[in-house]
Amino acid sequence: MRLLTFVCEKYFEGRTEDVKEYSIAVQALGRSADFDPQADTIVRVTAHNLRKRLEEYYRTDGADHAIHIRIPAGHYVPDFVRNDTAGCESSGAVRADESATLSEKLTPAPHEAANGANDVNGVAPTGTVPAPRRVLGVIGSLAALVCVAAVAFYLWPRIGRASYGAAHADAAAPIGISPTLRAVIGTNRMAYTDHAGYLWSADDYCSGGDSFSVSQPNILGTSDPGLYEAGRSGSFGCKFPVPPGTYEMHLLFAETSGLQENARTITYTIDGGATNNLDVVDDSGADDTATTKIFTDVRPEPDGTIHLDFTNAHSFLNAVEILPDASPHALPIRILAGRDQAYRDEEGRLWLPDRYFFGGRESSHGSEVRGLPDSGIYDGQRLGHFHYSIPVAPGDDYTLKLHFIERWFGIQNQNVGGPGSRVYDVSCNGVMLLKNFDIMREAQNAPLVKTFSHVEPTPQDKIEIYFTPNVNYPSVSAIEVLPE
Repeated sequence: MRLLTFVCEKYFEGRTEDVKEYSIAVQALGRSADFDPQADTIVRVTAHNLRKRLEEYYRTDGADHAIHIRIPAGHYVPDFVRNDTAGCESSGAVRADESATLSEKLTPAPHEAANGANDVNGVAPTGTVPAPRRVLGVIGSLAALVCVAAVAFYLWPRIGRASYGAAHADAAAPIGISPTLRAVIGTNRMAYTDHAGYLWSADDYCSGGDSFSVSQPNILGTSDPGLYEAGRSGSFGCKFPVPPGTYEMHLLFAETSGLQENARTITYTIDGGATNNLDVVDDSGADDTATTKIFTDVRPEPDGTIHLDFTNAHSFLNAVEILPDASPHALPIRILAGRDQAYRDEEGRLWLPDRYFFGGRESSHGSEVRGLPDSGIYDGQRLGHFHYSIPVAPGDDYTLKLHFIERWFGIQNQNVGGPGSRVYDVSCNGVMLLKNFDIMREAQNAPLVKTFSHVEPTPQDKIEIYFTPNVNYPSVSAIEVLPE
């Protein structure tokens, strides 16, 4: 969404020369000034995803829009293409590069005819805009911007706001305030774009305490160690502006000071409520390991902000995520194991890129999975000796769904082996769920979903799933954690 907004704004400002990979990365996607496009493909990946979303949109909800926005392959400057079969509210919507041709059909004034010969997109080199072209340009630009807004409303839940709370619309949100808020905490931190493409804004919300940073942290349990490379410590307060409603709040921590259990206790309150005490090392299991605390049914105070206050000198915080959630229960969590891109299934549910894992590796080996409903869920897998520690909100039981498919062994994968080639155990929170589990013995080459109800979180509010090998490496394609 930020990429689309950036390139459209530059287009209508007449500054298409600024629409470069570097400027998009730094100004729109929050990359630092030393961004290297050879080493970081964030712009190309984001543009590729945007092109697919635009194509999907104009095949469905936006099919009747008078202006279709396109980002040509290999370029980032948008095209605004007229759709003659339908229109936006303004019948004057025209493609930007058609304005000169159409305005030539009008009768120009003598000075306009003299100036118009060298116009580019209807703007005279002398700075004088011919009246007919000026009208058409304004109408065209406004119509295109209406379409941009419509596309943004459709794409925002899928690109910029696409997270656990993506189903909650924000049409009633005040201008300039989004119901989803992600922020890295600490003074002078740059905005950060995570591996799923979501932008975490700089800290404009907290005051007091001291800022700290860590050089090149190696943080376990996350695909985004950059979220934990700095933070704010001590006694400090934050106010996060959100529209009226209920929210789920995620607080992100990683202990990077080399401390052990029972060496530091963080105390904090949300909206002046009960005091929460947290030992980050105990909660995460180790130093340099990410952990997330989740709170549901959070509401803004009368001043329109959610108040977060840390009340002792030992406190710290790395990042905050606030997601709209109309239910008092936790939002569902859906994870694509071994995948670095999100996926929206046929029912419109969002599956997040891989996260909360320890060990194993990403794998996409084997035959492609095609011809099945939501086959994209099974395009990758986490393989090896690994486990997941998934943070959840306290107070609920959960349903756990594990998605499997055999992508290596068997003739369906043009390979040797069959039942008995991959056998492993799966346990959750100390309880054995699957003993000597064999995907092929149960499902051959079809997807297999195992469902487990009434899963209680650990005392640290985690769902911990262990995959332990017996014969060859365990694998899993996707994980769902659903509040009951």
